[in-house]
Order: sequence, then structure tokens, then C-alpha cells
Amino acid sequence: MPVWVDPEKCNGCYGSSQPPCLRMCPGDLIVKDPVADKAYLKYPEDCWDCLPCVKVCPEEAIEFYLPYQMGSRSAKLSPHVAKSRDQITWTSVDTRGEIETFVIRTKVLAVELDEKVEGVTPNINFSI
Repeated sequence: MPVWVDPEKCNGCYGSSQPPCLRMCPGDLIVKDPVADKAYLKYPEDCWDCLPCVKVCPEEAIEFYLPYQMGSRSAKLSPHVAKSRDQITWTSVDTRGEIETFVIRTKVLAVELDEKVEGVTPNINFSI
């Protein structure tokens, strides 16, 4: 089961043309509806549950539900990124509704809502 963007929580990153979830999806599966100004998963069947979009969403609007082999629609795994961005607290809800949390240190970098990426060549010296 792929990730799901909750339209009640998604605010389109306040009019951002390229919100973090769009940029982080390696399959380019998340798009933004220009009318509703909200992100959604355009090709859910192609999602391979890699979760960068879930972790980077500042509104925690993208949810990950465990596949039926591991649970059902009632089972889910949700990240809560600390303000310091050095750890993620994951909340796991199993099929019985039991909740478990665990904290993982991470190297998540701050992501701007609209980064200018295209056409920028960093001045890096790769000489040995």
C-alpha cells in the first residue's frame, strides 16, 4: 500500500511551486494540484514505499500505511521529525490499535519550501 497525502492536513506548503515532497520523491510520483494547491500521489501503483516524502513533509500530511501482508489499512507508521532535525520519532499503530514509539537519530537536512536547484552548479574542487 503506498503513501497517502491527507488533503485535510496538506496546505501545499503555502503556495510553494515545488514543495519538499515533490522534490524528494525519487519516482516523481507526487504532484501538486494547481487548483486545490495540494499535493497528491498521481501514480499510487508505482510507489515503492521508500518514505522520503513522509519524512520531509512539514505538516505531517503524508501517511504511510503498512501493506496488507504486514497489517491492514488500520496499521500505520508515522514519523515526527524533531525541530532540531537530528532525530525522528516513529509512531507505529498495529492492527489492534496498539501504539508503540521509537526514536532514531538521523541526518535529515533542512529542506526549504522552494529551493532553486536547476541550473546551479556548485563550485566544488574534485581534484586529488
